[in-house]
Amino acid sequence: MYDLVQAGERTYYVDCPSKIGIYRIDEERVCLIDSGNDKDAGKKVWKILESKGWKLDRIFNTHSHADHIGGNRFLQQKSGCRIYCAGMDRILAEHTLLEPAMLYGGSPYRELKNKFLYAQSSDVQELTEADLPEGMEMLRIDGHSFAMSAFRTEDGIWFVADGVTAESIMQKYHVSYLYDVEEFLCSLDRLERLEGRIFIPSHGETVTDIKPLVSLNRKKVYEIEAMLQEICAEPVGNEAILKAVFDRYGLLMNDIQYVLAGSTIRSYLSWMKGKGDLELEFTDNHPAWKSTAGRRTVPVNEDREGILKEAECFALDMDGTIYLGEKWIDGAKEFLARIEAAGKRYIFLTNNSSKSPHVYVEKLKRMGLEVGTEKIVTSGQAAIYYLKKHYAGKRVFLLGNPMLQEEFAEEGIWLEEENPEVVVTAFDTTLDYGKMCKVCDFVRGGLPYLATHPDYNCPTETGFIPDAGAIHAFIHASTGRYPERIMGKPNGDIVDYLLERTGARREKTVMVGDRLYTDVAAGVRNGLKSVLVLSGEATLKDAARSEIQPDLIFDSVKEMGEYISADNAVNE
Repeated sequence: MYDLVQAGERTYYVDCPSKIGIYRIDEERVCLIDSGNDKDAGKKVWKILESKGWKLDRIFNTHSHADHIGGNRFLQQKSGCRIYCAGMDRILAEHTLLEPAMLYGGSPYRELKNKFLYAQSSDVQELTEADLPEGMEMLRIDGHSFAMSAFRTEDGIWFVADGVTAESIMQKYHVSYLYDVEEFLCSLDRLERLEGRIFIPSHGETVTDIKPLVSLNRKKVYEIEAMLQEICAEPVGNEAILKAVFDRYGLLMNDIQYVLAGSTIRSYLSWMKGKGDLELEFTDNHPAWKSTAGRRTVPVNEDREGILKEAECFALDMDGTIYLGEKWIDGAKEFLARIEAAGKRYIFLTNNSSKSPHVYVEKLKRMGLEVGTEKIVTSGQAAIYYLKKHYAGKRVFLLGNPMLQEEFAEEGIWLEEENPEVVVTAFDTTLDYGKMCKVCDFVRGGLPYLATHPDYNCPTETGFIPDAGAIHAFIHASTGRYPERIMGKPNGDIVDYLLERTGARREKTVMVGDRLYTDVAAGVRNGLKSVLVLSGEATLKDAARSEIQPDLIFDSVKEMGEYISADNAVNE
């Protein structure tokens, strides 16, 4: 602990509970990025600087939280260095009582005036780019605090502060502190686009690729949002909401968690209220939050906010959205033409893992549309991508069509019928009782159990046939287990795979589909805009009753065409 690690020619960090960056301005002078969580941290850093013969010239605080500014006062007194912090965080870094007071919402009681929330004060100046030494740059990544900054050194090293939370910390605490959820999501988008050699979060391991960590943080936000929607299905007060969250995650309440998690949950509620997803009711002087799902009226065949016109990429479900069986849904081909005429992109995103991308390409060709496999994303591909990342080299039992078996094998997945290490289930139209007995034996034996998608039914020209979700129900009835991870919609794995493959911006991508619990939920839970079309499974009555609310509802993709770009519409 408190070891000095060299990350680049002029860049170092002190490995401690709240990592401290060191950048050599020249042979003698250095600047710090944060100062640790208390006076003792400051003393240990000072010893490191002395041992190297370095003179402390300035400190850049990423933000004002006590565990990042705790060593400020000691180091400033010892060196006379200047300390900088940006925006509102500068005020909190100088007037440190404001942090526990803000978190508690009043004068903090004694137990909240500890080193974790209440640092010693110091003289702090406003941070601007002009204050940075040559070779450094800064990026605002607000959300975790009022005005947090990330710093890049000329060695290509990014200090990203609390812009992302380590996976181990998320698994332990789940509800990481946020002041502004919307700003945090925007900052995640900025971090995802950064280029660098090494990324150093304040807490957790350094990484060479920040994208997976950004994705995990984004997923956790939408997970908490969905949980709060469920908790607030009936009117419920703040304290009851907080208890429900702690109970769901198996957390233990104490003074610090009460104010940190409590403040964070209130930030989520504020964000959701601003989006119209929650409302605050007052009955007999009792404030209570209530989900608006099922009560908000989404107009049909209208796009008043210009969502479709602003979109850059459309993720399109296939069965029930673009076609039924071998028949185009009326106006679907013209809709695709409008997208391209407007200079936008589309990609087919299907949960159906019984067919390979090549089969879809051939099917669309028979129907008169020439596209390549780059236009097709399936839940089977998302599963392959996940297996390569997390179960590389493992033996896989795959319950799936011969076509999917071949696709897995071609991608290097080791398929095994008798002694697997992982079980993957898909939409298998060749299913028989022998296969069901075998897969149940493996699942019952405790092997990791993954699935391509959750759909219960697959729409056809003549009606519905049982899909992968029905297979999961069979396995659960026999073994007591459901899949521990499902790749397809509405889950984030297939969305992340789509965005990585296409390079599309999340906030400019629109998910279009006929199912609330997969297509629309994929958009709602993963930061995409969502459109429900009534040409397949879901009805308008289903939408009115559902807690999952799309941004837009159309009878079919045909009615969407005129809203994509009136100036670039093609003749139908």
